[in-house]
Amino acid sequence: MPPPPYAAWFQTVARFSPHGWQRALGEATRCGHRLLRIPTGFGKTAGVVLPWLYHRVLREDLGWPTRLVFCFPMRTLVEQTEADIKAWIERSGLSVAVHVLMGGVEAQRWELAPEQPAILLGTQDMLLSRAMNRGYGTGRAWWPWPFGLVSLDALWVFDEIQLMDVGLATSAQLAAFRDHDATARRRLRPSHAWWMSATLQPWWLGTVDFRGQVAALDEQAVRIPEAERQGGLWEVSKSIELGDATAEADVAKLALEMHRPGTLSLVVVNQVQRAVDLFQALDDRCHERKGKMRVRRPGAPELKLVHSRFRGAERAQWRHDFLGRAASHPEKLPSEGRIIIATQVVEAGVDVSARLLITDLAPWSSLVQRFGRCARYEGESGAIVVLGKTKTAAPYAEAELDAAAEAIAKLARSAGDASPRAVDAFEQACAPELLGRLYRYTPAHILRRRDVDDLFDTTPDLTGSDLDVGRYIRSGEDRDVRVFWRSVDPASRTLSREQVGRVHRAELCPVPVRELRDFVRADRGGRPAFTLDYVLGAYLRVDEVDRIPPGSTLLLPSSAGGYTADLGWNPKASAEVVPVAPPAEPADRAALRLDQSAEAAEDDSLSHAAWKNIATHGRETAEQLRDIATALRLPERLAELLELAARWHDAGKAHAVFQDAIRQDARAKAGEVGLRRDLAKAPDGAWTGKGYPTRPGFRHELASVLALFSLLRRANPRHAALLGGCAELLAALGEPLSAAPPEDAIDESHPLARELAGLSEEELNLVAFLVCAHHGKVRTAWTSTPLDQRAGHGDIHGVRDGDALDPFALAAAQGDAQVPSLTLSLELAALGVGAHYGVSWSERVAGLLEAWGPFTLAYLEALLRAADVRASMDATS
Repeated sequence: MPPPPYAAWFQTVARFSPHGWQRALGEATRCGHRLLRIPTGFGKTAGVVLPWLYHRVLREDLGWPTRLVFCFPMRTLVEQTEADIKAWIERSGLSVAVHVLMGGVEAQRWELAPEQPAILLGTQDMLLSRAMNRGYGTGRAWWPWPFGLVSLDALWVFDEIQLMDVGLATSAQLAAFRDHDATARRRLRPSHAWWMSATLQPWWLGTVDFRGQVAALDEQAVRIPEAERQGGLWEVSKSIELGDATAEADVAKLALEMHRPGTLSLVVVNQVQRAVDLFQALDDRCHERKGKMRVRRPGAPELKLVHSRFRGAERAQWRHDFLGRAASHPEKLPSEGRIIIATQVVEAGVDVSARLLITDLAPWSSLVQRFGRCARYEGESGAIVVLGKTKTAAPYAEAELDAAAEAIAKLARSAGDASPRAVDAFEQACAPELLGRLYRYTPAHILRRRDVDDLFDTTPDLTGSDLDVGRYIRSGEDRDVRVFWRSVDPASRTLSREQVGRVHRAELCPVPVRELRDFVRADRGGRPAFTLDYVLGAYLRVDEVDRIPPGSTLLLPSSAGGYTADLGWNPKASAEVVPVAPPAEPADRAALRLDQSAEAAEDDSLSHAAWKNIATHGRETAEQLRDIATALRLPERLAELLELAARWHDAGKAHAVFQDAIRQDARAKAGEVGLRRDLAKAPDGAWTGKGYPTRPGFRHELASVLALFSLLRRANPRHAALLGGCAELLAALGEPLSAAPPEDAIDESHPLARELAGLSEEELNLVAFLVCAHHGKVRTAWTSTPLDQRAGHGDIHGVRDGDALDPFALAAAQGDAQVPSLTLSLELAALGVGAHYGVSWSERVAGLLEAWGPFTLAYLEALLRAADVRASMDATS
């Protein structure tokens, strides 16, 4: 049955008739980049979510991306948008998962279903870091997986872009790079971006690599036609005046004088500390007497504080208690009314309507957003007071505030009103020179193509100096870390992951990295911070606080203080912090194992599952990949390569180091299956302990890819991917070509050898890379790790040159085939050209990046990883 017309479907789902622009956008069947300049209060969220839901999910149009990635400039009340979207999905009768990315353990892993439509919600910190392969709040080994899935088959929606700072330029640059790869390299699935704001200026997107598209996008931009800019919300009256008060005590006095019982007043200031100080000044005025005799004054309004430095546990209550449309309805307000003191966090995604708005002077685009929180609904009226300049312009530039002050003065004199209609008319009549100053945008850093290509490599930097992507997300002191509190001994140097437990998003508190560094230094080491070390898999005390990078997650002892539930992050607070109670662990521990495995180099938690041999798991992974490829209509040849990689990906588990990690008594109890020496999975209780004591840091995926090359060399040493591609070079260098000894040769009719020999050089390198990268721990560089160096035997990820694999069964295209004993060589880790295997691993990866690009290569990684985990969760023995 064909779907209903878009307008009728929209009204059913949203419960209101679409505006003209919403209808036009939803009826357009082609998805591409878009600009949307729509005023606050005119349904931007429904306007962009419902077209994707209609076309990609209801119509099943694969011309639209599978994932909708909704990016907010601020974290406050992402939950409000989540609630709205879930309500629309429920009314539509469709099945779409909605995931909020805020750090910590996620109950569901959206990455496991790359072929299923899904909506991702998060801040630019969470999402842009993933788009640059450095996902904040996740383990290093996890980074490539979401990087691939948000780079391809994703429709990005950037909301309130006037607040995105340098992140806006980064979003445009990433779009340009993805477009380039889709044209110049290989396009598997579409990726597009929609940028929207009430104050959008097309030139904001005019970055060095995207500017060529801006003019055409501006011509097709979604705007409300001038003839429709009248009546209703356009005419809501909002008187505006300038105020002289700037000191917190004076602003508190003004707010109480202008507030009316039974109404909502909103005071918005520009710094967190100023908001806290103002809240305390108001609280003092709303009470009389001191100490134990302190009581609330009769008729004093309810006070609420909102800023970005609260934990998720406290923020989660705001929408229900006071920061949503229902909670701020006059019937729900206390008889004395309510005053909310907030920072810029209320500029985006907060559906409240205040009778009175008092705001610090801010850049024009921010003021327009703040005006939208006053008299927000049709039929209301309100009053706005814009305060004078404070002692510091931070976090803004003086020039921005000077231009805004000039504009506000003109608007107050000419119209005395800040309704959408009045602001629109003012801008149309504004001199170009002033308009240019009002919407000035000069990003401090520009992401370049070379940066993105370099970020594809996720190998740990042994100096601890990984490339910091924070400067491409936010500038200056806006960059954050996330902290959580635990009742641990502050004198400890090391804490195990078992001591700390799982970290959940409800307990994470964002803190400016500069403030965190000062906080840790403040008490001569009495306020230690701990961070999870990827190589050692444990929390280590941070000794060099100046090297704490933005995006980090750190543990603070509860005794260190620094937080109160009513004020949020407060470096002056010395009282012990009560940790947030952890949520109940899910019955299915797959999500926990996934996070746990990505946190540490040696962690192999994903191998803890029902008894299963290598061939069975490889075949089931290939079947999962076939299902994914079919759903996404990937090219048949590519699907075959993915299946081949899936069947080979765990071949290295035939290595004795892996097999010896499974206890003999557990094997005996399991019967025949447990006694096999080709097991890929064993239950939790079957393992000898953590890691691999005889080979610390052992990674079976490196052994898998070495086994693949070893088998091919024994069957066809002159294959184009081995010596055949560099025979002339070796001859010129006087290096003899090395063939496998006759006794080691394998007939090319061997099912597995025949499959490999039938691949082109590029195809074999692609299969080998996917096999190697399927855990995100061994990818572009093969070098000894600190664990290898401590052992002192020349291993790379615990694999030694000359290691042997005993014969084992592996899934072939038709049934299983026996792999003969194989000797593993680390020749490919060396630079240059080798006499046995040809060009080095690093050169092979460089060739793949040139052919496929980082986005598509990571996308294919992600598909195999999803299939692997799904197959691991299958209990088939």
